[in-house]
Amino acid sequence: MLLIPYSKSIKFYGGKMLNLRCLLKNTLILGAISANTMAAPTVDMTERWNDLMGDFNMDPQYHGFCYLDPSGELKGPNPHRRIRLASTTKLVTALMAIEKLGPDYEYTTKFYWNGKDLHIKGDQDPVLSMRKLFFLISQLNNVGITKIENLTFDGNFKVFSKVESVAMSEFKPSIKSTKKYLKDYFTVSEWNIIAKLYKNFIKSTPKEVIDDLQIRTDISDIKLEVGNISNAEENPLKEKDLQTYEMVSPKIAKYLKVMNVASNNYIADQVFEKIGGKAAYHEYIQNFIKEKFGNYTAIRKEFSKGEHSTYIYTGSGLNVGNGKGRVDNYSTCAIMVNLVKELDTKLEDIQRGMQEVVAVPGVDKGTFRRRLNSPRLAKSILAKTGTLMHTSTLAGKVSAQDGDVYFGMFHQMRGWKGNAKMVQNQIVSDLIDFHGGTKKFEYKKERFFPAKGPLK
Repeated sequence: MLLIPYSKSIKFYGGKMLNLRCLLKNTLILGAISANTMAAPTVDMTERWNDLMGDFNMDPQYHGFCYLDPSGELKGPNPHRRIRLASTTKLVTALMAIEKLGPDYEYTTKFYWNGKDLHIKGDQDPVLSMRKLFFLISQLNNVGITKIENLTFDGNFKVFSKVESVAMSEFKPSIKSTKKYLKDYFTVSEWNIIAKLYKNFIKSTPKEVIDDLQIRTDISDIKLEVGNISNAEENPLKEKDLQTYEMVSPKIAKYLKVMNVASNNYIADQVFEKIGGKAAYHEYIQNFIKEKFGNYTAIRKEFSKGEHSTYIYTGSGLNVGNGKGRVDNYSTCAIMVNLVKELDTKLEDIQRGMQEVVAVPGVDKGTFRRRLNSPRLAKSILAKTGTLMHTSTLAGKVSAQDGDVYFGMFHQMRGWKGNAKMVQNQIVSDLIDFHGGTKKFEYKKERFFPAKGPLK
């Protein structure tokens, strides 16, 4: 086998020097390079990073990279520089949900029925999707509700029918949008396109799920009409003679898994609000930084005077406006890799695994459909991607023979992100090889449905 040094340039093309690694990676389109094509790295990972950045004409000082080696030592060229997080924020959202609610938390939506009127008390369930609505309609029919004169719902009941199908959505729920969804879905006599969607829903749902959840398969058996729909923060129905039902979600760990695999912005931002939003994140992370680093302002770089070392504006990583322009979630690589390790530790402490809430490249699809998906690497990586207009990020953990390595890469760049992703892919592969090769963990992909059981 011919071995060529990884930094060997081979020829000019269009006036620019090309590199064998660049050509190989572009040919593989962000896929992981096979173990047989190159030897394990023999250089320090910081040197490796700098060489790769040079290969792709990126200045290392403007991009963040660091990792915690198996002994827990922080390494990398610039762990304390200010970086934008993009969707790697969702790893922090998973940590916060585990910390504040626990992995087994179940959202419980309550229904109060007096024979003609229905009131819904929400629990901020982030997946009131089309499938959840079809399930709910079938359940209402199963308990004898086919006509509702007055339907009221509180502000914690937020419907977004496309939440499972449009992962990158920036949709903001409102009372108005929820009223429209309820009117459209709960007026079966006016179904047209929705009738086709229901048939497709039945066709695509496994029989065991239909049987377990008691979902009606014949659309002619679905009967539901609704009159007036309005918002009511307090239950307007008298307690006497009310029938009460509950719709229970899957454990939040399953929601977090969907959130991270597909990078679902809507789920992330709804979980963010559920667990206290900016204030809750800020308090937790500032305490975390103080515990891990002490006086962090003494070692951090490129921060404004008086600026916090980390600030999370959204659970998804999407930017927001502050009246003067956009603001993005930011932190440092050192803080982020320690937060990822904290997520892993908290789950291990309760005999759970991070694969329960984070994507496993090579098995889970989503944002890893076309990258880090080789059989060699499968079941040895847990990671989250992130992409914004000026940011490409990757953070997570690799499982190697020498032990676990927590890593973060934060490219600050505009335009095409392909080169950054190629560097990220190769560094992940090299981190594994540098620490003895892959140590695969147990993982089996599970089916997801946004309801736990029949209305009760």
